[in-house]
Amino acid sequence: MFFLFLITSSFAQTGRISGKVIDEGTGKPLEFATYRILGQTYGGVTDFEGKFKIVGIPPGAYTIEIKYIGYVTVKEDFKIAKGERKVAVYKLLEEAAAEGQEVLITAQLQGQRAAIQQQINSDQIINVVSKDKIEEIPDQNAAETVGRIAGVSLQRDGGEATKVSIRGLSPRYNSININGERIPATDAEDRSVDLSMVSTDALEGIEVYKAITPDQDGDAVGGTVNFIIKKAPEGFLGNAKLSGGYNAQQDEFGQPRGNFSMSNRFFNNKVGVILTGNYQRANRSSDLLTGSYVEIGEDEDENAIINVENINLADRLEVRERYGGSLSLDYDLGAGSLMISSFLGVLDRDEIRYRTRYRPESSRKEYELRERETNQNTLNNTLTFSYKLAELSNAQFDLRASYATTNSDNPLDRTARFREAGAFSGEIDEGDLENVVASANNDLEETFFQQDRLDFQEVFTRKYTVQVDLKVPLELEGSPESYFKIGGKMRDQYRTRNASRTWSAFSAIDAIAEDNPELFNLNEDGRITINNFIGDHDPGEYLDDRYSFGFGPTLDLDKLREFSNTYADEYYSEDERLRLQNYESSERITAAYFMTKLVFGKLTLIPGLRVENTQTDFSGLFGRSFELEGQVFISSIDTLGQQNYTEFLPMFQMKYQVRPWMDVRAAATRTLARPNFFDLIPWQEINDIDGILQRGNAALGHTTAWNYDLNFSFYNKYGLFTIGGFHKRLNNVDYQRISRDTEAGSATRGYQLITRENLENMVSVLGGEIELQTNLRFLPKPFNGILLSANYTFLRSETFFPQLELINEGPPFFNTTIVDTLREGVLPNQPNSVLNLSIGYEYRGFSARLSMFRQGRTLEFVGQREEFDGYFREFTRWDFTAKQNLDKVTEGLSVFFNFNNISNTPEFIFLSADQRFPIEEEYFGYTMDLGVRYKF
Repeated sequence: MFFLFLITSSFAQTGRISGKVIDEGTGKPLEFATYRILGQTYGGVTDFEGKFKIVGIPPGAYTIEIKYIGYVTVKEDFKIAKGERKVAVYKLLEEAAAEGQEVLITAQLQGQRAAIQQQINSDQIINVVSKDKIEEIPDQNAAETVGRIAGVSLQRDGGEATKVSIRGLSPRYNSININGERIPATDAEDRSVDLSMVSTDALEGIEVYKAITPDQDGDAVGGTVNFIIKKAPEGFLGNAKLSGGYNAQQDEFGQPRGNFSMSNRFFNNKVGVILTGNYQRANRSSDLLTGSYVEIGEDEDENAIINVENINLADRLEVRERYGGSLSLDYDLGAGSLMISSFLGVLDRDEIRYRTRYRPESSRKEYELRERETNQNTLNNTLTFSYKLAELSNAQFDLRASYATTNSDNPLDRTARFREAGAFSGEIDEGDLENVVASANNDLEETFFQQDRLDFQEVFTRKYTVQVDLKVPLELEGSPESYFKIGGKMRDQYRTRNASRTWSAFSAIDAIAEDNPELFNLNEDGRITINNFIGDHDPGEYLDDRYSFGFGPTLDLDKLREFSNTYADEYYSEDERLRLQNYESSERITAAYFMTKLVFGKLTLIPGLRVENTQTDFSGLFGRSFELEGQVFISSIDTLGQQNYTEFLPMFQMKYQVRPWMDVRAAATRTLARPNFFDLIPWQEINDIDGILQRGNAALGHTTAWNYDLNFSFYNKYGLFTIGGFHKRLNNVDYQRISRDTEAGSATRGYQLITRENLENMVSVLGGEIELQTNLRFLPKPFNGILLSANYTFLRSETFFPQLELINEGPPFFNTTIVDTLREGVLPNQPNSVLNLSIGYEYRGFSARLSMFRQGRTLEFVGQREEFDGYFREFTRWDFTAKQNLDKVTEGLSVFFNFNNISNTPEFIFLSADQRFPIEEEYFGYTMDLGVRYKF
């Protein structure tokens, strides 16, 4: 009843003004333009359609001021009467036009200006990709686009970005949102989100917050990425894009990609509806080499002597289908709005992998064929209600509720393996990859069918969220834009993992051969040989012809499918060890916060506090695997665990407008990161066969961090230049520890122990960012159509990794003592530098952009000693896009061309000791797309 009374009576004595800010020359809306009523508390920025609304204005005469970078500031007087609803359009003139110069506002320039305008207007440290820039960038998915922002690096899979790291921290430390609501984690074991299933075609813009405020989720140590879904503008509008392309890796044409959006507003623009859809089929095949290595001793300088343990040569054939869409409905309440939006993103991956493995340490050679399907999807539904309460000093009340799910399934994962024992003879230089491959016997008659397995996995996450906020303006003398804000949030999340395996165990295939000898070609030992399953697949030009050794014979998928389908029911059994990693977990996070914004002339202060309570319940299995009559079994018991803790997160941000063209921003914020679900599960597997003990850690602590930021921005009509630095101090970081079970009397004493623990030492991350966005409109034609964008990030970190040192005592006892030590290093997944460069050019209907992304050397994982650390080699990637408007043919019609990964840049991970020892090297080839777009 209270809100009904407010809705019907609060604004009877006041007026309101609805405005739209547009470019005078083009009529296009200017998003994020600043507006304010001089001498009053009313002000803000326009939305993506250049619109704004001010309600609860007392009757009287006022002056409104409109500002936008590169445009002449507008000041206009107006009067408002009691109950009056005023509608106005404000036309801003480009500064160059005001000076009598010819002006042409192009899409790239408009996108650059919109991003700059939002960044300089924000009270926070934020980077933005505007909708116009999204349309101009030839990215395959949302992760690729976020990777063009300063301070962001990428993790890749299959040749395209999948996850983002902000300021050098692992993707699990980021908050990934759609319209302000968090996307549940997609990874089976950690809290990261795979963004490759999010298409940019449905996005209005992208925001990356480097420093958060108390009204945002506190678990954002790296930062927060917010994807904004499109909202319906005025009028019936449509946008359709269709393209096809070429994949050089597979020499394949096709690669269809299309998207559409349709929108309209009804009932005198009160109700808006927008529907978007997208589809893409992309070939992501690759040539792949992987390797692992062993230490066989030390040289005279105490450096490790390294031999090849195994080499894998693989030809991956993968097709990815990405599709989804969004539906948004909004209702204009006059003094507020109601919006319901749904977003669906789906990624289906079909992979076939042919692999040959060389194992000189065990004198084996193996052939594998793997067939795998992966289905990922995220569904996010959000209800947002916002209303101005004139009876409470024009306070704003916001309510947001959401329901979201993610699924990551492997409905099919089939692997068949053939093995040749005694596969090497004579002298082998095990320190040289090519020599290892060349030394193999390649005796197909002695290569037998060793194993066949069928895996299944399903990871499901469901999340409910409810958040309420109340923002009350503060009528302080000399502080017209100040406010006080309080709110609360509840986030309830449930997550489960279910995995199983059916396999041929140790002797099932031999039993099939014994029962059906007439159906197969058998070797002298009566075992099924690879000759029964050889196919005609040709890998073609392998690994970009960088290696001289061949690939070997390949397997026939249809024959292996027929074999599994015929014999699995009778001869195969369940590998129960996989069940030990299944779990269920529920997590409820309740939060409350208060904050205030105080504006004193050029100085803005935002202090506040957020309090978050976390309650987590989880269940898993404690088990032991053992071998009996050629079969592997487990004995297990159900286990339960729980965590409950509360964190106080004080935050402070400051912005000082030094000059009209310069500001300084600083922030000190406390954030947290919760442990991965899987790491908390009290599961355990004791593998007596291999002497390995793996377990979860229900007592694993959460990470807390203090984040310090300082940022300087300089801007004018030609662009924006920013320079800043940051320092993060993380406590209680968790990591995977590989040690030995040394507990006295333990049945597993001496086993290798793998679990997660918290570091005792603090982790320090230090870095700096430089960004330039500029246009060269001051140059004479035709050079005045050039736009430049560049950002550079350098990162440094310091941490200490616990390690085990084995000390062998000499005679007479020859005892081995295990000693815990520490080794200093950098954080995994943190590149030492990231560089983005792009040069764009626009003239009338033509637009082109050349982009470069360079990521520095990155620690991929930590080995048992420094020489066995794995590093991702620095790499540079080039992309090109061009577009031509065909308005003379049909208004709104254009054609475009994209050229991605021009230089066929491989992904290369190597052993720290020597780049001659690749851990992973993968080539994907370049891709080209040609398409047409139609706006109506």
